[in-house]
Amino acid sequence: MDFTPEKILLIQFRQIGDVLLSAPAAEVLKANFPGAKIDFLTQAPSNQALERNPAIDEVLIYENGKPLKWLFEIRRRRYDLVIDLMSNPRSAFVTAISGARIKAGPAYTYSAWAYNLKLKLGSGQREYNPFFKIDLLSQLGLTRVFYPYPKCYPADEDLAWAQAAARDLRKADDHRPSGGGTKDEDRKLIAFSPASRRITRQWPAEHYARLAALVVQKTKAAVLVLWGPGEKALAESIVRMAAEPGVMLSPETATLSKLSALLKQTELLVANCNGAKHIAQASGIPTLGVYGSSRPESWTPPDDPQHQVVRNYGLACIACQKSDCAQALKCLKELAPETVFAKLEHMLGRAALK
Repeated sequence: MDFTPEKILLIQFRQIGDVLLSAPAAEVLKANFPGAKIDFLTQAPSNQALERNPAIDEVLIYENGKPLKWLFEIRRRRYDLVIDLMSNPRSAFVTAISGARIKAGPAYTYSAWAYNLKLKLGSGQREYNPFFKIDLLSQLGLTRVFYPYPKCYPADEDLAWAQAAARDLRKADDHRPSGGGTKDEDRKLIAFSPASRRITRQWPAEHYARLAALVVQKTKAAVLVLWGPGEKALAESIVRMAAEPGVMLSPETATLSKLSALLKQTELLVANCNGAKHIAQASGIPTLGVYGSSRPESWTPPDDPQHQVVRNYGLACIACQKSDCAQALKCLKELAPETVFAKLEHMLGRAALK
């Protein structure tokens, strides 16, 4: 690229985890073009993943059903460089009509028509999603290429709310008899995020319940079952099936900022391949990912002992990346809670939990 852009637009419409994992691209671009205005086009509620990010000047929230509005709005802003990180038909179309001098995106066959700078896909690129995107951006001729992890920036009021909520939860956790050696305020909280948009990524609720019971029966930790909009019934069922006082329902985390803030009060998150796992990683919290159809290499920071994976390695169809299953979800249903607990126990350190 033979010029220095003054206005840059990144495009990733959804999902909230994917948008969060795209944010490091803005950090790299800001380091290379410190004088440029860097905007990000996304949709609600995924815009929450970009709030208070110092590398992004403005977050634009795309509205469905108003394509002409956005056609004129993007062209009016006169971007020099538009980078399509999503590369689906809609994001490719917005890139194509942007009027930008450079329209860049991955050279997939179905979207390459939209770009005058086709970013080549090759075997040398890193698989972890944020790093893969940065490898694509390196083809812009960047002088500084580095690989930052995603970061969350919860609001101060949410950090204060989470501290108070965690304090109250620890006081409510009376599952150990008095004299058990751990004060309420020192009780470790292990968070669970059991929801997923895809059945091929959702470990069964009864398995989460059994794992929660194992945690409170065999360690000094308590379990906090997280839930957001539309997820309360699932979380409540896990608390009910666990039938242990130390397995508690979290307060609702209706925003990414609240979820990030509450996660910062916990020791570790056990989760499916979902947005909460990415938010925990971006909040500096260790994660244990329970994987079925998805590839952990794409969604887990590489070579980082704080972020571990457990899955049913014995199945030939593991990591099929499908949204439905002809094998009765064996990869998830046959992954025993005891197997996951062994991994969790190793991560936390047995001596600290006895």
